Amino acid sequence: MKKSLIFIKNKFNIFFKKINNFSNNYSEPLPIYLDNKEPGLKVHLGSGEINLQGWINVDARKFKHTHIIDQDFELKEFNDESISEIYLCHVLEHFSFNDSNVLIKKLYKKLKKGGLIRISVPDFSKLQEIYEKSKNLDQIKYAIMGGQNYENDFHKSIYDFKILSELLNKANFKDAIVWNSKKDFGIELNDWSNGAYNVNNKKIKISLNVKAIK
Repeated sequence: MKKSLIFIKNKFNIFFKKINNFSNNYSEPLPIYLDNKEPGLKVHLGSGEINLQGWINVDARKFKHTHIIDQDFELKEFNDESISEIYLCHVLEHFSFNDSNVLIKKLYKKLKKGGLIRISVPDFSKLQEIYEKSKNLDQIKYAIMGGQNYENDFHKSIYDFKILSELLNKANFKDAIVWNSKKDFGIELNDWSNGAYNVNNKKIKISLNVKAIK
């Protein structure tokens, strides 16, 4: 009888351990599999909680899917002209205008000829539209100034298409155009590239998505 109780107890312990492990894993960001079969090394800068499969996820914070911890995005692990694609979503605004200029030039060196940089930032013109319609600064203040939840979560620059395309052109990128996550990646990434605010029962997307070629 005693052995039977011990056996049952052990079974319950194993069962609850599995449940606990499942719960812990479920709380981690789910992997995102992209419909993007283009070959080459792809780097996701400032990946945060977005777990892109087939990409090198680089972030200042550590998640289970983070491959490289790098606050300044030096990318010393990569040779010049070795990367095919670089993706930054709501990252550039965390750098000052001067530091953004330095960063974009650095990324240009890391990309192969013909390589692609894809950027998403808060769109000042869209945020202005939201404010004019809602007169509610509280709705857009974090998109302008950052979430301010941890050390690096503060914004130091802001963009519209003119400013961002000029920044890319200055670093010798060419053919800067607007991109769409569903069209480019095959699915919505559920990051800020397709983020929207609800204003008077109408969704207004808040991001400026621009890509360019080396």
